[in-house]
Amino acid sequence: MKEEQKDYKEGDTIYILMDGGDAHRLVDDWLEHDYPCDLLIHRSKKNKGKVVVETKDLMWGTRIVSWHRCKQVTYKSND
Repeated sequence: MKEEQKDYKEGDTIYILMDGGDAHRLVDDWLEHDYPCDLLIHRSKKNKGKVVVETKDLMWGTRIVSWHRCKQVTYKSND
């Protein structure tokens, strides 16, 4: 994700595409350690069998990509 971080601007939404099982492990980790960030998780409309994890927290987004398997990471400006 380091290469992609240059595209991130403070407050952007980070979209992380993952398999369902990987997202399940992510949620378990998030709940178990009580991380102080918000996550939104929903089924991908474009990639059947995948889920999208959304966060605005760059540090947490970087951890997700480093600690869990992901398929793709994109950013969307909230301007």
